[in-house]
Amino acid sequence: MDGEDCYRAYLEEKPDYLRSTAFYLDCFDILMDKNLPDLALRVLSNLAEIQIENHSILRILGYRLVQAGHPELAIPVFEKVASIRPEEPQSFRDLALTWQTIGDHRKAIDLFWKVISSSWDGRFPEIELIALNELNALISSAPSGLDLSAIDARFIRPMPLDLRVVLTWDADNTDIDLWVTDPNGETCKYDHNLTYQGGLISRDFTRGYGPEEFVLRMAKPGTYRIQANYYGNTQQIISGSTTLQLAFQTGFGTPAFEEKSVTLRLKDIKEVIHVGSFVVE
Repeated sequence: MDGEDCYRAYLEEKPDYLRSTAFYLDCFDILMDKNLPDLALRVLSNLAEIQIENHSILRILGYRLVQAGHPELAIPVFEKVASIRPEEPQSFRDLALTWQTIGDHRKAIDLFWKVISSSWDGRFPEIELIALNELNALISSAPSGLDLSAIDARFIRPMPLDLRVVLTWDADNTDIDLWVTDPNGETCKYDHNLTYQGGLISRDFTRGYGPEEFVLRMAKPGTYRIQANYYGNTQQIISGSTTLQLAFQTGFGTPAFEEKSVTLRLKDIKEVIHVGSFVVE
């Protein structure tokens, strides 16, 4: 079935699934796979009309807009999420990353600093450290002349990394664990968070969203295998599944920075997914 046929099938089925988030996400994913981003975006727009005050749906919409190559459309969505859930640091981190994608470094820096300098609930352990890594990487790559007077200078320090992996997901009260296995066969994860060669994984987010971060300053040559363990959830997931986003980054915080991203839908609890691999020469 080609893309146009898929869209016609979507229109035929839509009346039976008007309030189904999962239906629109499935159709969006299919149309994106068919390389029809404009049609996919048209389908995705329906999410904005379903429970417009529901932060979970809005967060999913924002992530998909970025995925579809329209970060500028995601900004008002994430701003709405931040107004509904100001107690969640992810709301401001999502905005910071999206402004960074657009190229507005000033707004991104201010939002990263908000995450770093604010006090958050204990269910978001050490998210400040992850945002600090991202802030310093942005400062290192941004044009000179940025006004950093609002940032405590003690926190401004280059933190270059050979490898960085970041896992986020779109469901609250859901536990997904990041596992990274290095060329020595040693797996870095929540219960073994520091490896022989210096790989470090961040604190475990057991109650929703992430991020979980793996960092390695000097990478040994070989293959690094990335897995996600869908441990469980304690709520009914409105989209019918949980979507995870994994960013694979090399040369983080340096001019040689490169990134590849993977988006996956997970439905089976206790599922361990092989997401991908890095090969370091």
